[in-house]
Formats: sequence, C-alpha cells, structure tokens
Amino acid sequence: MRLDQFEGKPDSRVGWGSDIAAQMLRRFGIRYISLNPGASYRGFHDSIVNHLGNKDPGIILCLHEDHSVSIAHGYAKATGEPMACVLHSNVGLLHGMMSLFNAWCDRAPMFVLGATGPVAAEKRRPWIDWIHTSRDQGSFIRSIIKWDDQPTSAEALVESMTRANLLTRTAPTAPVYICLDAGFQEQKLDKEPEWPDIGRFRPAAPSRPSAQSVEQAVALLQDAERPVVMFGRGSRRQEYWAPRIKLVERLGACALTDLKQGAAFPTDHPAHYCPPFNVLGKDARELLCEADVILALDWVDLGGALRQAKNVGAVDAKIIACSLDQNLHTGANMEYQALPPVDVAMAATADVVVAELNEALDGGRKDPWKVKVPPKNKSANGAAIDMEQVATALRDQFNDPENVTFCTLGRGWPFDLWPLHNGMAYLGKDGGGGLGSGPGLSVGAALALQDQGRYAVSMLGDGDFCMGATAIWSAVHHRIPLLVLVNNNRSYFNDELHQDNVARARGREVKNRWIGLRMEDPSPNIAKLAEAQGAVGIGPVTKTSDVKPAIEQGVDVLKKGGVCVIDLHIDPPAERQASHALGHRATG
Repeated sequence: MRLDQFEGKPDSRVGWGSDIAAQMLRRFGIRYISLNPGASYRGFHDSIVNHLGNKDPGIILCLHEDHSVSIAHGYAKATGEPMACVLHSNVGLLHGMMSLFNAWCDRAPMFVLGATGPVAAEKRRPWIDWIHTSRDQGSFIRSIIKWDDQPTSAEALVESMTRANLLTRTAPTAPVYICLDAGFQEQKLDKEPEWPDIGRFRPAAPSRPSAQSVEQAVALLQDAERPVVMFGRGSRRQEYWAPRIKLVERLGACALTDLKQGAAFPTDHPAHYCPPFNVLGKDARELLCEADVILALDWVDLGGALRQAKNVGAVDAKIIACSLDQNLHTGANMEYQALPPVDVAMAATADVVVAELNEALDGGRKDPWKVKVPPKNKSANGAAIDMEQVATALRDQFNDPENVTFCTLGRGWPFDLWPLHNGMAYLGKDGGGGLGSGPGLSVGAALALQDQGRYAVSMLGDGDFCMGATAIWSAVHHRIPLLVLVNNNRSYFNDELHQDNVARARGREVKNRWIGLRMEDPSPNIAKLAEAQGAVGIGPVTKTSDVKPAIEQGVDVLKKGGVCVIDLHIDPPAERQASHALGHRATG
C-alpha cells in the first residue's frame, strides 16, 4: 500500500475549523479517506494533508466521485467497518449518488463528508461559490442515508461527527453524511474544542430476540421434519462461521445462500442444497414448497423469495424470520421489498439469533433431510471458453485457495470446482444493481484485503468494467494488488433476454433482440482500457488454449503486488441463451 508521501512535519495545532473534522476521523480509527478533489472542501483537504500528515486517515485519490463512494463501500464489505469518503459540494454529491444508493441498499457502514457554501453569502466568491452552495444539501440524498447534519460551529461539529460515527456502526448499518460549511472550514479557531471520550460513544451490543420468540422458534424447529435455513446478511468474521454449521446440523436442515450477500455457509456442505443464486431457480423454489419450517436469517427479500416459490407450488411452511432492517424502512424507496408473512418475528441480527438458537436447542447432529442437488453436467465446447476452464486455471495458481477473496462474482461461477469455505471467500454484489460500481468496489475491497494478507480477485461483466474502468487507476497509483477477470460477452446480454421476452409476448421478431445492446463494431478494447490506467492488460483471450497462460501471468502480477485485468471472451451458456430474463440490467 502506497500513500502519497508527506513532506516536512505535520502542523499539530488544531487551529482551523476543518482541523476538527480531520481530528475526529483519526479519533474514530478511520484509516483511509477516498476523494476526488474539490474546492468546497479545500480547507478540510489541507487538514488531512498538513495537519494529519496524510495518515490515519490517508488519502485514496480517485478519478471520479462515484469511485470515491464505491471504494469506501468495497472496504466496508471486506471489513464490516466504515471508511470515509468526501464528495465535492452539490456537484460531487450528485456524481456519487449512484454508488451511495448501492451502499444504502447493501446496508454498508460509511462516513461520507461533503461541503457547501460558504453559507454566509458575503464570504462567497463570485459565481462558483454561489452555484456550489445549497440550502439543504442533505436533502439530495436523505432517502438513501441513515442520518445527516450540517454543523456550523466547533462544538456542533464535534457532536455531529460523534453521532454520525455511532449511527453508521450501529445495526442496521448504513451510510451517514456530514456537510461541512466551506466558510467554517477556513475559520481560525480561538481554542480547541472539548474532545469527547470516544470509548463512551460506542454502539450498543446488538439487540437480542425476546425470550418468547426464541421459545416459539425452538418449539417449531424441534418438531420440524423438513426445515430450511436461509442465510442472508451476516458477519464475515470466522467466529460466526462454525455456529451456522452447528445450527444447520442440529436441525438436519437444508441451507440456502444468496449471491447478493456473499459467503455465509460452506457451499460444499451436504446441507447446502443448491449453488448460491441471484434469483431462486426451480430447485430452490421446490425446496421451499416442501419445507415445513423456514428459518430466514436476515434474508434480503424474503417476501419475493416466497412469491417465486409459489410459482411452482404452495408454501405451507411456518416461517421464522429475524432482521433489524425494518428500522431503516421509509416510504422513499422500495428497497424493503415485498412484505412476507411471518409466524415468529425476531428483532435481532442473524448471528445473534444463531447463537440464541444453538444455546436453546437440544444437542446432537442430523443429516440433511434432502440430498443436495448434484452439479450439472457440463456440456463443454472445446472451442469456447467457459467458467469451468477459468476457475480451474485460476485455482491451480494458488497453493492455498482459501486465502483468495472474490470481491465480486457473477452467475455461472462453478461452485462445485471452487467452493466457498469461509466468510471472506466471497463478498457479495453491489446492493443496488447500479452498473459501473464493480471496479470501485473491487479496489476498496482489495485495499482492505491487502491489510489482511489476502489475495483480491474480482469477476466483472464487460459493461460494468467499461463504465467504471478509471477506478482501476486508484489501485495502480496506491499499489493495491488486484486481479480482475472480465467476463466479456460483448453485449448487455441480460437486456437481450428482456427484449427476447417482450418480443415473444407481443408476437414480434425475436431476432432483433440484440439491436441497441451489443458492444461490438468496435468492441471496447478492455485490455487497453486497463493499460490506460497503468494496470497490466491481457487479452482479449478468445481461445481455450490461451486461458491458462493468461491467468498464470495475471496471478503472477497479483502476487508481486500489481494490478492486472484479463479480458476473457465467454459466451453465455446455452441454457441462458434460451431462458427468460429474470434479473435487471447487467452484463457478463
């Protein structure tokens, strides 16, 4: 990891308004702050550099505000801790909104700072300060953050940032936003403010479910003959991994996991019924219809999952569900999903509920009540690159594949060849379905993974990469090791499936589904895009014989601390070519 070198000695005096904000971040233990420069926070920028010496937090420079947010989001996914980012005035805030929406939907902790003004009109420079001043800048994003404030004094700023730090770390976690008055940032202080004892402003322990709800859940689970456990949001820390396995084995349950939320349960365990999914396939739907008790552990969109299952049969199971997510629900957005029927509701995090149930349930171990779905036979086409070849070639390059973290993965990853064995094996999707976030998320995750001594590998779609390619520059500039594999089908292919569906429903020509969607004539040169950011670019890789040497080279770059992007031309599997569109806009 490389931070831009500070010259001279930091000015240790807290002499200016913006020094307070910088000091508070250090007191919170924030290690990094991502930003794209802006004059609205020039005072705060100086405080990070010349007051703190560009350390704790150190600056991660970005080429776009959208990447500033997505890098902080990726860091939170890999650590469970907030990173800071800065958005320049109203214009930077507008640029960063899409990634902020992703982080909100993903319930990622994040400390977002912004700036406006000067609020005092007489202090504004002509034109530029006026167009960059908003009466209520927080209103732009208030529906996609947990809390915001715009303090205008030293004492108010200290309390505001202390509250923000407390709130973003408290479950359910989500981003918070503090808007700094440009005028106050550059105001000279008469004295330092009174600094709080941060140890007295820490989040409370996660709430525990009521004794009554635990008793009701245990009664249902002990009598269950066909229980299903659905693992949704949960900690990535290793200490929570074994209790999940213990619970499933005590119940003799079948387990399901979701691609959106990352690794939560070993995918090669006999109880893990079918591969992780983005949308419930036929096997998972049928399983829910057969279940007599469903335990949903902070599953994202439980109501939607039950509705999908009803497409193949009746869901008669008693349902136990836990979450704190309802504490964030408003009428502004619909990320709270469909309303599920629940027989036992628990207001607690998933890992707390697992601990409570393990303590209350009888001991013993049972085999899962239903045999897991066997891997599908692969109809390999020797001339075409497929995910199985990529996974095999990649796995062969690591003596310890357990030390690899997939920052992102797409549908079609062969979990039978590369199973997930720990909470850090895979970090999940972007949260809000905002395309272009994958590169920034990968860089932020890689930043955290470097500190943890893990290898960061990311599988991105071609459209996602092309939209966010300049985020890769930040990884190169700051010496953050990262390997990106681009699953390039030269199309916004998921939309082809949507257009296929619409044409069929209307009795129109299906052959035209590709128009306005194919990324061809010319195809973007992804390797050159990577090289333009300073990374090693490989490809396009179009032959199966070239897959192994390309991945060997890419992993070598990764292990030596570099950044590499490999453009792999992978056509969609035949079953997807003929399937109906189930998701939203995506590529790869």
